[in-house]
Amino acid sequence: MTAAVAITGLGAVSGLGLGADALWQGLVSGQTALRARVEGDALGIGALPLSLVPLPTEAGELAEDLSAQVLCSPAPRATRMSVLAASEAWRDAGLGSFGAQGVPPANRRIGVCLGTTHGEKAPWLAALRRGSIAPPTDAHGPAIPAQVLAAAVGAGRVLVPVAACASGNVALAAALDWIRSGRCDVVLCGGCDALSDFVLRGFQSLRALSPGACKPFDVTRSGLSLGEGAAFLVLESPQHAQARGARVRAVLSGAGQSCDANHMTGPDREGRGAARAMCAALLDAGVTPAEIDFVSAHGTATIFNDQMEGRAIALVFADRAASVPVHSVKGALGHSMGAASALEAVVCVRALEEHRVPATIGLQDPDPAIPLRLVQGSALSLPLRHILSTASGFGGLNAAVVLSSAMRVPGNAAPGVTQKVQP
Repeated sequence: MTAAVAITGLGAVSGLGLGADALWQGLVSGQTALRARVEGDALGIGALPLSLVPLPTEAGELAEDLSAQVLCSPAPRATRMSVLAASEAWRDAGLGSFGAQGVPPANRRIGVCLGTTHGEKAPWLAALRRGSIAPPTDAHGPAIPAQVLAAAVGAGRVLVPVAACASGNVALAAALDWIRSGRCDVVLCGGCDALSDFVLRGFQSLRALSPGACKPFDVTRSGLSLGEGAAFLVLESPQHAQARGARVRAVLSGAGQSCDANHMTGPDREGRGAARAMCAALLDAGVTPAEIDFVSAHGTATIFNDQMEGRAIALVFADRAASVPVHSVKGALGHSMGAASALEAVVCVRALEEHRVPATIGLQDPDPAIPLRLVQGSALSLPLRHILSTASGFGGLNAAVVLSSAMRVPGNAAPGVTQKVQP
């Protein structure tokens, strides 16, 4: 076991609205952001249900900082989502305004780690539609949103993990290492991805899309639904957080990764790769399977992924596999690719604070071949100390993290948390 790291700020934008609170309240109240959209017809793939972020066109009542400036600028969609979510997390952590009065000097003790599959692709796609034979290389790519965020917080260290749909958890793992190793005191980390016709056509070519809203772990599931979003957490060393009197909302206790290299798109059917990542995260956190109170699953609603996850959880939890609560947010948010596990991390922190687990939207008839305790119907209330969140991506990539109660930080009072559970 190595040291846990404090989580002091949360921020998110999703199809359920702007802000981490909109995400949490939407999930626990059983809402879904998936909507059939006529734009799908223009792509020749039907009016598929999608989850799109309702980005505002004006700054409105937002703080007078970089988030307001970006909203009123022609910045592309992924960058705008990233700035909104990251600035909320930064302010929530009590670290001041977000690039409001010029760019702060680079500080090697501050890091930005952003997981994504595409980053900013809109300028490249727009150039191609105009017939450009040389789309701008400096306005698109995975690193563009991260560069904007790094300038806003004066980060001296930047990393952009591109690990398919496990990218958000990989970013959390990298940020955890930076703080444990003493390379950073504060890291703004998370994930983002925006929907585009490029993404839609790619998943269509794989025949992975459901004609209706996806149904994670349901016996009638027929594929995934796509979404978009951005989510960020502020991580700090416990010493740094305590020295400045920061509120510690939860802790990131451990992380683990694996690659089963089974297939370009298909996971190891027996779940061995995902199980290795989960076990590595538990070992890193110094937590046993018996201490995990809830599993936030990848839960894409594809036939093979859901079956693979059921087998992976069975490998890790053995005789507890049928009793530990499991859920997926993708029936409400769709699959937001690189943002998915970052959004789930924000949800896990709120779950730890409020001791509630949202239901899996779309799940009506659980697949008997997946004998898990799937949370369905309505949110479940129970004491939560440790949560295991897992993600898998193309290429056999797997990443898992353990998030724990703020009480794991010695002396933390965790203002605003009404119920405490000792680890």
